[in-house]
Amino acid sequence: MPKMIPKRIDPNTPSPGEIEFFTRISLEENISDWTILHSLNIAPTHHQTRIMGEIDFLVIIPKLGMIAIEIKAHREIRIEDGIWFLGRSDQSGSRNPFVQLKDTMFSLQKYISNNNVLLKEIPIFPLVIFTHCEVTLESVEVDRTSYASSKEFRSGQLSELLKKKISLAREELLKKNSAQWLRYNPDRPDEKDISNLIKLLRPNLELSHQVANHSETIEKELLKFTAEQFDALDSLADHSCVLFSGPAGTGKTFIAIESAIRAAKEGSKVLFICMNKLLSEHLKKQLNGYANITVSTLHALLKSYDPKTSPSIEDQYNYWNNELPQLAYSNIINKSEDGSYDLLIIDEAQDIIGNNLWLDCLDLLLDKGLTYGKWHIFGDFVYQSIYSKNVSESELIDNLRKRNPSFINYKLYKNCRNTESSSRRSLNLLAMDSPYKSYLRSQSSILDSQYYMYSNDSEQLKKLNEILKTCLKEGFNYSDIVILSKVAESKSLAHKNKELLNAKVYTLDPDGLSYTSIHKFKGLEAPVIILIDFDEIESEEAQKMMFTGATRATDSVHFLFHKKIEKTFQTRFKKALNK
Repeated sequence: MPKMIPKRIDPNTPSPGEIEFFTRISLEENISDWTILHSLNIAPTHHQTRIMGEIDFLVIIPKLGMIAIEIKAHREIRIEDGIWFLGRSDQSGSRNPFVQLKDTMFSLQKYISNNNVLLKEIPIFPLVIFTHCEVTLESVEVDRTSYASSKEFRSGQLSELLKKKISLAREELLKKNSAQWLRYNPDRPDEKDISNLIKLLRPNLELSHQVANHSETIEKELLKFTAEQFDALDSLADHSCVLFSGPAGTGKTFIAIESAIRAAKEGSKVLFICMNKLLSEHLKKQLNGYANITVSTLHALLKSYDPKTSPSIEDQYNYWNNELPQLAYSNIINKSEDGSYDLLIIDEAQDIIGNNLWLDCLDLLLDKGLTYGKWHIFGDFVYQSIYSKNVSESELIDNLRKRNPSFINYKLYKNCRNTESSSRRSLNLLAMDSPYKSYLRSQSSILDSQYYMYSNDSEQLKKLNEILKTCLKEGFNYSDIVILSKVAESKSLAHKNKELLNAKVYTLDPDGLSYTSIHKFKGLEAPVIILIDFDEIESEEAQKMMFTGATRATDSVHFLFHKKIEKTFQTRFKKALNK
């Protein structure tokens, strides 16, 4: 994949052509030595017309040169008496895009030569791409190599189109007597030239792309794409009981929240249950203001029917899994609270529906029960059942099927949380086939996902600090980063070194660097996730923990593995890459 500067395009970019060009070219293989700069501003001091100019894309191709690209995404273009009309609403005419591009391109050449004379002999060629309409130009002023219409744009890989255009342009230029300088420099730009060009041009570019808050930008993107998943609710509106199943990142929690809001607005009483306390707090925050929605963890709900008992440490498992639900069941009946809710919503259901005593209580609280009542249940029954050990997906779903044989099982396969590059990196590390049919966030991550090896806690802490520095350098805040441990929160490396790291236990509104366990962070997300304390990856539990932790990242995930698993890790990673 090419080096993109900046690494991602603003989803609010008004030109659909620019977004499509950026997305497609950024994912192309076999052009890792290319550099592509987006929205390169040429300041008035360097621009020959004394007006701020912008090159949509500047593509630097080793041994061939640079292409300055102007994108025109209008669906209708006409030229009358030499005047360009771009789009149906253009009544007064627009500037000729070829003249516009050449002016800006020549200003760029001037800027380069004034700042580094060694780079002035690297050729720059213009290319106007009409992404959404066919344009045939018959003019001596416009060379066929300097534009591409929609058919060319969509007929194959963009890298092949660009290589074809620049090669033809070079051939035409070499026919001219004035191109002696190019004949003497046939293999430029070389690696050193490209490095110098980036150093020269990148500061101008990044000043215009400063992101005050990466998390805010990512959040807008997530909301945009997750809303597309609401179609699932619309299409299933006539079904009372639906199981929404899908891997992490497919928008299950967003859909669950939307489902609760829609029901509440219709006057229904909604019981919204999950397993994790942090997720429950997040849901309460999102649903604040809806008096007819009750949000609770399963344990807190059951405990409300037995507030006095304090189980001993030795009896914890038996109490929460057996004794408490039986007490709660009796007290629900005694208090005549059976049938209290019109809609039951369960999120992260893979952690709940395997226990029949828990289901008995929820069945009792739901009007008409799980068999005839209305419920929406959400879960990942394959990759994230880290509480329900040794229980298969089919066993969990069959447990629900026994109570309601006719429910709809709706599969979610579109990943709307993770960037494709980050997700594929994680799946390769896990040697897993992708559970997703597509990715809605196809842009590259701001920061590339990576893995690191350590031999002891001291080295792991050192690597952790290096990752944190890299994140801050890329513009993330400490509050965008969450450190997740494979082990219990209190036993994690982050907890033991919280003063050195200046880190706190994670809360919903972190004001700095935070940490917790993977278990506690289930159902939540953060821009950057750092997974620590992985001293084995062979067990099914460890693999599920890795997947659950990695899929929390809305931008990038960074893995810290103990060196004793390096051989096993490398074997699995190679196996995944060779699939």
